[in-house]
Amino acid sequence: MALAPVAGVAVAAAPAAVADAPASSEQAERFEVDFLTGMIDHHHMAVMMSQMCLEKAVHDELIATCEDIIATQTAEIETMQGWLMDWYGLEHMPDMTGMQSMQRFHDLDGEEFEIAFMRSMIRHHWGAVREAETCLARAEHDDLLAMCAEIKTVQLCEIEMMQNWLHEWYGLPGGRPTSTA
Repeated sequence: MALAPVAGVAVAAAPAAVADAPASSEQAERFEVDFLTGMIDHHHMAVMMSQMCLEKAVHDELIATCEDIIATQTAEIETMQGWLMDWYGLEHMPDMTGMQSMQRFHDLDGEEFEIAFMRSMIRHHWGAVREAETCLARAEHDDLLAMCAEIKTVQLCEIEMMQNWLHEWYGLPGGRPTSTA
């Protein structure tokens, strides 16, 4: 561990987060645990929505995007569950309480479903982007920081695609929602 002089006093420099160790501060640990459990739940909701998309969407491009969301976010859920166990000794299964909000999609098909799905997924992705930005500022584990950067990049790209499709396919504005909640 390196020592750095500060105003004539030797101070131990804080080590970077070790891959299999908890975050170095209680505040960072609390953030990482909350982020991981929250993002596992958030990703699970996106996976469930995307599975419905495979059955109800009509455009091949949207179906392919839903397949990508399922594959990517399922793998990320497994990775985040592994980190919770490795770093903090915690298990977390996705919370199912948000599933009631999907009820609105059950009676929709085709174009109606696609419009409602894309609008909802755009809002959902903005929430993940916002959380990923907070993660980039507050997390300590390098692996988690890399995942947060990837979440932000991928979901911004998917937002842009869905905004464009809303406009191209349905003549609807696909702009950023006023709220990401």
